[in-house]
Amino acid sequence: MVWTTTITNTQPGIELRSIHNCSGFTLFDLLIVALILGILGAVTTPHFKGIITETKLNEAAAELVSGLQYAQNLAIEYQRPFGLKADAAANWFRVFDDQYKADPNPHHGSDPPVDAYGVVLNPLSKTWFVTTYDTIYQGVKISAVPAGDEIRFYPDGHSAAADNTFAISLATAQRTITVNGTTGRISVQ
Repeated sequence: MVWTTTITNTQPGIELRSIHNCSGFTLFDLLIVALILGILGAVTTPHFKGIITETKLNEAAAELVSGLQYAQNLAIEYQRPFGLKADAAANWFRVFDDQYKADPNPHHGSDPPVDAYGVVLNPLSKTWFVTTYDTIYQGVKISAVPAGDEIRFYPDGHSAAADNTFAISLATAQRTITVNGTTGRISVQ
């Protein structure tokens, strides 16, 4: 909308004009936009929470699978048993060298280097391969572990005569990680 105001000057024949452009949003327009954004937020928030839960659970499952694959690869590379021990009550797992599993002394000069009780070095973080879900993935719980709380991989890549299963959960969602005992194949459902 354009408003025109005419102002007359005291000098004859000279007319002054002022033009004002009035464009913008009214308060009513802003209230409608805020209402629409509020409705969209209320509808999409539960959906985003579900996506966040699924993502966190998938990342935690990938972390456990990574530990299993690393133990399996070490067993094949060094031609001796390596394993993964999980503690559901304390909500952690660690990758270990079976040769030093019962030894409380570190063997940092061995190949691969191991800390107390055979915990191996994580090649990515350059720390000992112990993962505690409570510090990394808040709310994720290890809900099931194989008998004996551990799995061993042997030089040919297999783990046991039977399958081994781990389960991790977050709220009502769960991931099951199964290691085929004969082939060592790791799958996630």
